[in-house]
Amino acid sequence: MKYVPAFSGRAVLSLLAIVVFNSLSVANAQVQSGQVLVQDVQGAATYSKGADWLPLKKNSTLSRGAVVKTGAEATVDLILQYNGTVLRLTPNSTLSFDKLNRENAGEEIITETSLNLISGSIIGSQRKLATPSSFQVNIPGGVATIKGTEYLVRSDGAVTVLSGSVQVIYNLPGNRGSINVTVPAGYSFDPSTGKVVLTTAAFLQNIIADIDTVRQNAKVFKAGGATVVVKPNGVLTSTKGNNGVGNGLDPKPPGNPPTNDGPGTGPGNPGNRHHVGSATPRNSNVQPP
Repeated sequence: MKYVPAFSGRAVLSLLAIVVFNSLSVANAQVQSGQVLVQDVQGAATYSKGADWLPLKKNSTLSRGAVVKTGAEATVDLILQYNGTVLRLTPNSTLSFDKLNRENAGEEIITETSLNLISGSIIGSQRKLATPSSFQVNIPGGVATIKGTEYLVRSDGAVTVLSGSVQVIYNLPGNRGSINVTVPAGYSFDPSTGKVVLTTAAFLQNIIADIDTVRQNAKVFKAGGATVVVKPNGVLTSTKGNNGVGNGLDPKPPGNPPTNDGPGTGPGNPGNRHHVGSATPRNSNVQPP
């Protein structure tokens, strides 16, 4: 009869436990917290990662759990280098970084980002994320899920898309239920009505300076030793629309597609009260009627 040591089963179990522990350690080690670079600060802005609020300075870095607040005339430009996102925090805004996860998965980098827009608004430009990466902006009453796109998100629930698309899940006021809509380029989500409406050139003109800054910051920046280039497709401007979205009179594009532009096809306005030529100063955080 073959002799089997009594402790062999225990040794196998111990070895298995070590293998499982090491596997879990390696998996956990792959998930890291991304960093946020403060590209620029204009005006008075502060940040906090606890009870104290400190002045926010250019070229500093922020990590998960940080909260940034801008004053009445201030803007803050941010770069999330780990996932190729550029943001501008507009005046009178508060933004917290709840999740900035990045994980190496072969040749891809999987990221999971969750921001909390407490007040004000942000304008962003984001490259297309590797599946199953996610980028969410939480707002009071809802959440905006961002794909590769250019966008404006306000804390009151309004969302404007310049390129790509944004999925919005929003709880309508007055206990009217929750809706789930996709906002394409050239359109805006109006939280007061729950409708997706065409974006006016006047509204774009109201925020064009902020948009231009975000686009410039997003063109080329360094991330992990590599150069990331963000090239949004189908970008709208404040002066030229896009045939098929009903945004006014435009030249007919090549290919002879069906025309949906012309006199009387100007879009609606998602809560904007500031118009070109108005004496009121530009403010990207305008409130809906």
